Formats: sequence, C-alpha cells, structure tokens
Amino acid sequence: MFKLSFSSTRSRLTTVALVMAAMASSAFAAEPLRVCSDPDNLPFSKSEGPDKGLYIDLAEMVGKQLGTTVDYVWWLSFNQRRALRNTMEGCDAYFALPADASYRVKGVDKSNAFLDLSYAIVAPAGQTFTGLADLKGKRVGVMFGSPPQIMLATREGYTWNTFRTHEQLFEALNKGEVDLALMWGPSAGFDNLRLFNSRWQVLPVRGDSLTGQVAVAVSKSKPGLKDQINQALQDLQPEISKLVVKYGFPTQAPIDLVLTTKTPLNSLSTVTAQKFPAKSGFVRVGMKEPQRTEWLVATASLSPDEAKSMFNNKCSHCHGANGASPVQERDLRKLMIRYKDDWKDVAFTTITKGRPDLGMPTWSGIIPDEEIKSLIDFLATVQKK
Repeated sequence: MFKLSFSSTRSRLTTVALVMAAMASSAFAAEPLRVCSDPDNLPFSKSEGPDKGLYIDLAEMVGKQLGTTVDYVWWLSFNQRRALRNTMEGCDAYFALPADASYRVKGVDKSNAFLDLSYAIVAPAGQTFTGLADLKGKRVGVMFGSPPQIMLATREGYTWNTFRTHEQLFEALNKGEVDLALMWGPSAGFDNLRLFNSRWQVLPVRGDSLTGQVAVAVSKSKPGLKDQINQALQDLQPEISKLVVKYGFPTQAPIDLVLTTKTPLNSLSTVTAQKFPAKSGFVRVGMKEPQRTEWLVATASLSPDEAKSMFNNKCSHCHGANGASPVQERDLRKLMIRYKDDWKDVAFTTITKGRPDLGMPTWSGIIPDEEIKSLIDFLATVQKK
C-alpha cells in the first residue's frame, strides 16, 4: 500500500510539473504577439492587399513557432527611431530594426540578424559588372542624397543623374536616359519582379553604407521573448530564404563597389588642389582661410518665399519641412543653439563642402552662393533661441 501510494503521488507530482513547464514554455501563447509594422512599405510590409510583405509573412511564421497569433500595430516607419521609442510601449516586436550595434533604441533589445540587405545595380540584361570601375563612362541613375550618390560624388570620373523616386529611376532606364541605376535592392527587385516581369538584372553590391543587416526589435518588458524569437528565426532560415525569392530580393553574390587604385577618392589633398572661382566661398581644406564675409553681405537672389520653397524642395527630405526634423542631428532649427554666433559660417561651409560620410551632398558649384545666402537667411527665421 505504501509503495502504491508513493508511486501514485509521484505520478501526480510529475504530471503537475509537466503542466507547469508547458505553461511556462508558452508564456507568450496566452496572448497574441503584438508586432509594430508599417502599413504601406512593400516589399517589407502592407496592411491590405494580396502581398503582405516579407516582414509580415515572417512575423506570422514566428507567431506559429511561438504557438500564438499575431496582432499588428500599424504606423509609418519614417523617422524610425523616434517613432519606435513612442510605439514599442504597445508592441512586443518590430521586424525591421538595423542590426548594427551603433543603432540603439531605449527600452529595446535586438534579436540576432536574420536578413542581409543592400543596394543593387539595376541594368539591362547582358551587361557585366565586376567592380566600381565598370561604372565609369556610364550614365548612372541614383536617388537624391542616397549613399550611392555620395559614393560617386566623392570619386573621380563618374557621371550620375539624381531622381526622387524609384518609379522615376525605372522610367529613366526604360527611356534609355541612364545606362544603369544604383537602387535599394529589395525595392528594385520587388518592382522588377512584379511590374516589369524581371526585365532588368538586379545585382546586389557591397561597400561603405551600401549594405546592412536586419534584426527584430524586442521589447525589454517581455523577458525571455528575445531568446524565443532567436530560436524561431534560426529554425525558419530555410523559409526566410524562400521569402527572399518570393519578393524578388537580389540573391547573387554581391559586387564590391570599393575604392581601388583605378577609382581615386576625392581626398582632402585632391580637393585642396582644385581651383575654384575667387568668390565661390569654398573653404580650402588644410589651409588657414582668411575671413570671408562677401557671402554674408551678398544680396540674396531669392525672395523669402522662394527661399523657403527651395529649401523644402531640395532639403526637406532629410531635414524635414522648414528644417523641423524630428531627428535631433538633422534639426536645422537648433543651429544657433549649437554653434552660437558662428552658425551661419558652419551652415555655409556644410552646404558648400557637404559631409559625405554623413550623407550630406556637396552643393558647391550646384547651388550658387547667392541662393545659399538666401537659404541661410531663411534658416535664420526658424532658429530656436
């Protein structure tokens, strides 16, 4: 009797332990996995229509791996970092965060990287590319202010035309206005597959600021969820590879668009040696520049309304309408706070010379000094004190 009673009790305890373990392992199955996502960002995500996007398809697969359903909180992902800080309070995960360690968001953990993304060469079939030098002598279409434009602008011997949208780039390719385009690979691949029946070859590239990896942002309020998502992503690698093909992402080995001896960088010494018009206002690198005031006292060539319109046409895509960017580093209303009485000199130097490493194009020789003067006069009207 004693043995039977002990065995029965042990069996019941074992059953209870197994039930408790199962409950613990499905801690997130009791409620849906809440995923933040952009409602209109194909090929990554879409709230309506037959194509849901790679991130949504993957989130559904991860939900199944975790034994739960997925609910979505839709919001536009422009100005990502600030929006994510405000939105993750209502979400568990976000399938779109740059995996780079320097990209940090308060209150958020990152999963392991699950996807490699890059820019791509989009060109007619039959053309061969092995490196950056193969772009010389060709008319290259680029998105305005994009890393490919910065890359070509800081190297000698390349010709490029800027466009505002991928649609314009494909139209220019179709009309023969450019020989090739450097475009964001996932979007180019998706449009090429769905809109152009794979007419163009889309070749991934590799180089500074041209590639990146994606991770899942996971709320720190959900202990253990990151480990579960990491395991799910590892198990789903074959399915992720199928999604890449489904949405037309380029899958070939990337072409290195890196600096070689045949593609010299416009280095500081090269820039210094160039000759510029006496009144260009260009600050020569490596030389002590005498104080130049002519640009400050020059007559602005645009009216205040024209200067405002010019700023919003040329600059607002990076700096926000009227300079009011939610990204602190790009908010041009705070120049006076940052640089005190020198802010106009700093603004002029930055506009003319650019900051290629930070994505700021060089405008010297493109925008006349008089118009830059007008832009700075406009910026003076929006400064915070």
